[in-house]
Amino acid sequence: PAADSTGTHSLYTTYQDYEIMFHVSTMLPYTPNNRQQLLRKRHIGNDIVTIIFQEPGALPFTPQNIRSHFQHVFIIVRAHNPCTDNVCYSVAVTRSKDVPPFGPPIPSGVTFRKSDVFRDFLLAKVINAENAAHKSDKFHTMATRTRQEYLKDLAEN
Repeated sequence: PAADSTGTHSLYTTYQDYEIMFHVSTMLPYTPNNRQQLLRKRHIGNDIVTIIFQEPGALPFTPQNIRSHFQHVFIIVRAHNPCTDNVCYSVAVTRSKDVPPFGPPIPSGVTFRKSDVFRDFLLAKVINAENAAHKSDKFHTMATRTRQEYLKDLAEN
């Protein structure tokens, strides 16, 4: 693979004491004539929380379209009136059965204006989603197995 198999650009921000780096599908390497696009899938498919951004008229999102053992939470953000002064966003969440609910709660029927309030809401939701996913049985089992493999490797090598 090329030296920039992870891409050359990303989105990064800070929120409270957290540093957050996003895998942005359109910023990950695109390989012409490759139907699988594994360099893109490898990163997104190994993320625990995925934000799905939808433009008006997009078909409803269903997690069944995505096969991954890692993705536990999808946060769906739908834009309304994009590229206008009246742009706003609605938010929905779908999570694996064993991921406990997490806040902040999404107010029923509310759309968010483009603002720092919305940014803070979304980043808090993403961070809490990641923390909630770590509490799921499946994730706990995978993490324990990984730690055991690392310890075994450390002891033997």
